[in-house]
Amino acid sequence: MSVTRQRSARAPEGASGTCRDRRRQQGDRRRWVRPFYRANRALDASLRLIASSLHTVAAVERTIHRRPVRATRNLQNASGLLVTASARLVRAAKNLAEMTERAALEPETAQDVPEFVVTATARWMYMTSWLAETSDEVFALQRSILEKLQTGALVPERPAERRPRIRLAPRPVPIRAFLRLRQPRVHDRIGPLLLRRRRTPRPAGLRVPRRSTLGRAPPLFSL
Repeated sequence: MSVTRQRSARAPEGASGTCRDRRRQQGDRRRWVRPFYRANRALDASLRLIASSLHTVAAVERTIHRRPVRATRNLQNASGLLVTASARLVRAAKNLAEMTERAALEPETAQDVPEFVVTATARWMYMTSWLAETSDEVFALQRSILEKLQTGALVPERPAERRPRIRLAPRPVPIRAFLRLRQPRVHDRIGPLLLRRRRTPRPAGLRVPRRSTLGRAPPLFSL
C-alpha cells in the first residue's frame, strides 16, 4: 500500500480566513503608539542637545581668560544646539497631541494611554524648564564675555598663524596611463618595446681567419 502525504494542509470547512483581518484591526486600533514613540525620541534628542550645551558652557568657563574669542564662538554653537532642542520639544508636543486625539477615537483599546500621556507631559514640562534655564545661562555668559572684551577686562587671543599649505603636483597613475595607451593587438603592444631596445649595431663585413693549430678560432676582426 502506498501512503500519500498531502503537501499542504487543507483549511477546515467553515473557515473564513479572518486571522489576517484581526491582525489588521488590532494594528489599526493601536494607532496612538506610533506618535508616542515619536514623542519619546524627540524628548531624548532634546535631552542630548541640552546636555551637550551644558558641557560646552563648562568648557568655556575654564578657558574664558585664555581664549575669550574662541569661547564666544563655542557659546554661539551651543545656542544653535539649544534652538534645535527647542524644535524637538515642539515636535514632541505635536506628537503628544496627536496621540491624545487617536486614543480618544479608540477608548476600548487605550486604557493605559492617560498614564503614558501624563508621564510624557511631565517629562516635556521638565525639559522645557531645563531648556529655558540653560538658554539663560548661555546668553548671560556670552553677554558677560562681550562686555569684558569691550571694557578691556579680557584680552582677545592672537589669531592662529596660518600654516603653509603643501601642494603636491598630481602624478598620473602608471596603471591608468598603461590602460589608456594599451593597444588591442599583441603585436602592436610589443612592437614599440622592441624598437626602443638598444641593439648592438652589426658591422658592415667580417673576415674570418683560418683555423689555428690549437683548435680555437682567433677573435674576429672587422674590415
